[in-house]
Amino acid sequence: MVAEEVAKTNLINSVAAINGAAIGFFVLAALYELLHTDVEAAVALFRNDDAMEASAMATAVELFLRLPLDALHHYEDLVSVNPIFYKACTSGVAYTVGDFVSQVYQGRTLETLDLKRSARSGTAGFIGHGPLCHFWMKFMEANLDFSGAWWGTGFKVLADQTVWSVYLNAMYSGLIGALALRDPKEVWSDIKATSWPALRTSWRFWPFVHAVSFSHAVPLDLKLLWVDAMEVVWVTLLSKVANDDKEAGRAAVAEAEAMAEEGGGAVGASGDEGGELAVEPVSLPELGVDVVNPAVDLVRVIELEQALAFENAVEEAYANEDGALELADLPKAPTSTLEELGAVPANPLLAPKANSFAQEVLVNAWPLVAMWPFLFATYSAGIALGLDKAAA
Repeated sequence: MVAEEVAKTNLINSVAAINGAAIGFFVLAALYELLHTDVEAAVALFRNDDAMEASAMATAVELFLRLPLDALHHYEDLVSVNPIFYKACTSGVAYTVGDFVSQVYQGRTLETLDLKRSARSGTAGFIGHGPLCHFWMKFMEANLDFSGAWWGTGFKVLADQTVWSVYLNAMYSGLIGALALRDPKEVWSDIKATSWPALRTSWRFWPFVHAVSFSHAVPLDLKLLWVDAMEVVWVTLLSKVANDDKEAGRAAVAEAEAMAEEGGGAVGASGDEGGELAVEPVSLPELGVDVVNPAVDLVRVIELEQALAFENAVEEAYANEDGALELADLPKAPTSTLEELGAVPANPLLAPKANSFAQEVLVNAWPLVAMWPFLFATYSAGIALGLDKAAA
């Protein structure tokens, strides 16, 4: 038994060491690629400080302050030479980082990080998202621009957030499934199950982001870089806000358990001991299979966590058999920032079901309507600042 425990501990330590080494290698490689030219230039400045009229320190500081803008210009030059390859690399990096952030939120450590999953996500971004979005954005610029009219951007957003978004989800899920050597029938089933949740989640963020993405304020060669950067921001935002909301959720569960103990009875719809709970839990997706993009995967995890927290509170109340506790008395989790954003249901166990799919679409599609004033404001700001030159 001791030998088995030692072997298990050694295996965990080995996995942690391998994961740490892999992450460290890629971080250092990225830093070297971004900084080595400027670092070498700064070193040369200090070596020749005596022969220089200007201060080596001041020149070095100015050099590093210009680094972000210089890197952006360098990226733009590379993309203009080989757009498909470099945009593929851009999406590959973004989807790898996004999946990594999603796993960290789910509580994974160096011992449990699934770097293969992150690699599959990055590969899907490299093969599918980057190259395909290159051609899609060129198509929209050629056919949906309407000579630079401000409402042309709106038509681009509508096309992107309907037909193209559904297609991208299917493509991503299919690639992930193929890379994981899954049964095609299972992959197709997952695609059908996740298409609507992915689209619904997308509408909570992207219509307003794409008001900038598809305007003339962002050059065509930089649009995908902007979109992929926002993808990482969206996943990080979800993770940060969800972590903050967890504390409020834990307090609500503790309150429910305390009330159950004080009431000394079962939760019933009518207040009778042993009454039936008039709540039908919604069907939540099974987790553990990486079939959706990192942001949607994170939202699915948050939905499940919210449902389980409430369900645990109900089970605690049922465990008391001495009295009764009204369902209406059971405290509900406070409204979270994610609920206000519309990223997750207000209460996964109590949320009313829509009468039809069409009604559910209408309920969730409000951002596609609310974006139009924002589009006009963005267009006007671009004209005022001289950024939207094509429409000026």
